[in-house]
Amino acid sequence: MPEVVSEHDSVNAQYRVVAEDEITNVADRFDAQGNRCKFCETGLRCSICSQGPCRITPKNPRGACGIDGAGMVMRGVLHQNVMGLAAYTHHARDVAKTLIATGQGTTPFTIADESKLDLLAGVLGIDEPDVLARAEAVGKGILESLSQDSSEESIWVEALAPESRKKVWRELGIFPGGGLIEIMDATTRSMTNIDGDYVSLAKTCLRMGIATFYGVQVPLEMGQDALFGTPTPHEAKVDLGILDPEYINILPNGHEPFMGFALVQAAEAEEVQQKARDLGAKGLRIVGSIETGQEMMQRLETSDVFVGLTGNWICQEYAIATGAVDVFAMDMNCSIPSLAEVAEKYGTRLVAVSHVIGVPGMPSRTSQNARGGPPTPSRTPRTS
Repeated sequence: MPEVVSEHDSVNAQYRVVAEDEITNVADRFDAQGNRCKFCETGLRCSICSQGPCRITPKNPRGACGIDGAGMVMRGVLHQNVMGLAAYTHHARDVAKTLIATGQGTTPFTIADESKLDLLAGVLGIDEPDVLARAEAVGKGILESLSQDSSEESIWVEALAPESRKKVWRELGIFPGGGLIEIMDATTRSMTNIDGDYVSLAKTCLRMGIATFYGVQVPLEMGQDALFGTPTPHEAKVDLGILDPEYINILPNGHEPFMGFALVQAAEAEEVQQKARDLGAKGLRIVGSIETGQEMMQRLETSDVFVGLTGNWICQEYAIATGAVDVFAMDMNCSIPSLAEVAEKYGTRLVAVSHVIGVPGMPSRTSQNARGGPPTPSRTPRTS
């Protein structure tokens, strides 16, 4: 058993807990993989069609379909680009739907930074004096922009990118349309025997990068700023040590902060805190995990309810192994497939709050507008 798996003492301490309990964890699994396949490391292997898997070697410079090494590598990079743009587009869609619902009065949120809403409205050509009606219109405009055809120029890129770059992108043919259509085009292009030219595949990757940033991430982040406030510099706490076993701890985990902010709002109510105390805990706390926690931490001051961030996705098994996590609420992204075994061992309830999350052995799945009763603090805290 290695003595050190992290620069953080708390992670090393919790690693020793799971190692001694012989529970699966990321550090041991990484080491168990041993030497990686050289073909996979270099991208010179492919298994996307029934003629494969194929490998590129000096004696065999082409795959069965005829693609060469450069094309195979770049096609693999494009597949990764597709997944990245798809995930961010999913997130942007959820931001847009939340803006619409907030404008209709069906979420617990308000518009915290109207200037960011106005920025989005300006790009979309929306002139609506009522702030809630404006939020609804902006949400609908974002959704529409995601489906802008690839033969058109993205409204976000046109409005926000520097003129000098737009000129270059037009000359290269990489000025994108909406994210959803770019995903469709790129996925089609990267199938067997459609585009095997590494140059055009590389240009498609660049095109998707532009679509990701301007067409998806900018409206996504600005929309979250409008809903939850623009981040400001302030001190915060980040470490597994912020988990206190005397409290009921709910960890919103993933990339989308909607459930996390809703939980904080609910937990700030005195009647909710009293319910936790009635169960024998000192209170109820919301503790951020990975990007969802980071989105919360950069907007919320540390308090008796929101206490900070545990760490990145590599830490989640070690956080659960403290025995202090009552509910691990998983939104889109970064909930690892091995969590059920760890959660069962240390008394954590796994709850998926996004329909795209699937953890083998997960006992329950819900949606982001569902409500459940508070968990009981009936677990034995485990620390080193």
